[in-house]
Amino acid sequence: MIKALPRIPIRPRWSSGRTVLLAAFVAMGGCQPSNPAPEASATPGPTETAPPATNAAVKALSALGRAEILAAVAAAADEVAAGNALPGANLDLANRSFELVMPIACDDGVTGGWGSWSVDPATKVLRTTFNRQNWAGVPLFADLAKGQVYETAEGFWIERPWTRSEQCPRAAASSATQEKPEATSQETAASVAQEQATPESTLALVQYFSPDAPRTLLRGKRPYAYTAKLPKDADLAPRAFRVRIKGRITTFSDGQPVHCVTRQTSRPPVCAVAVEFGKIALEDAGSGETLADWDS
Repeated sequence: MIKALPRIPIRPRWSSGRTVLLAAFVAMGGCQPSNPAPEASATPGPTETAPPATNAAVKALSALGRAEILAAVAAAADEVAAGNALPGANLDLANRSFELVMPIACDDGVTGGWGSWSVDPATKVLRTTFNRQNWAGVPLFADLAKGQVYETAEGFWIERPWTRSEQCPRAAASSATQEKPEATSQETAASVAQEQATPESTLALVQYFSPDAPRTLLRGKRPYAYTAKLPKDADLAPRAFRVRIKGRITTFSDGQPVHCVTRQTSRPPVCAVAVEFGKIALEDAGSGETLADWDS
């Protein structure tokens, strides 16, 4: 009888070096990401371009001057004379600031007649005054308001609206003087006065005051007055003065800043610019020096 030999376990013959290598390989395999990122395409896709940064400050709108106001009024007058609606371009003037200069007491005896000045030779006291017009109850300004409710209206006529000049006009040569050199000074003065009669007023800066407006805003009949003592050696030669008007352009009830009405088809329309007066200043026209100023 044959006896079974005892079973001898067979052990794998691994070298120590191979064991370490296998352990390292397993460890490296466990560190790989489960979802590897796809390889980048060779063709680049469209890239979004960021808008360029700008540090440019927004430029404030400058105050409207005589030229811009006259242009807007001319456009409104043209449409009204033709029977059309007021121009939409004028809507951009709303809430814009404005600044105008108007001379007073010019040598022609007509321009700036709403102001005057005098110097007392004995006391050397200079007195200058001018007034803001009060148009309460004047039918023309009720027509210009076109149904807008107001208690009173005040403002200034813009003289010589056909020119951008803000200075006194130069004296025009009189044909009567050229043809009749023997005429006396009184005859010449009378002739010039007749030729230069007060021109028709066709353009106004007007501020309409509602019934609930503060009474302190109304100028009423109060003149703008300036008095100064001149030096003893001051020259008493004729002087030139001007009024600088600053404010804000407002609108009528329809949103338009300029209204015009035609009184006669043979005459130009009469127009008004709705404003809110701010600073009023009296200046020496020669030097530009501010002599006095008032808040509206």
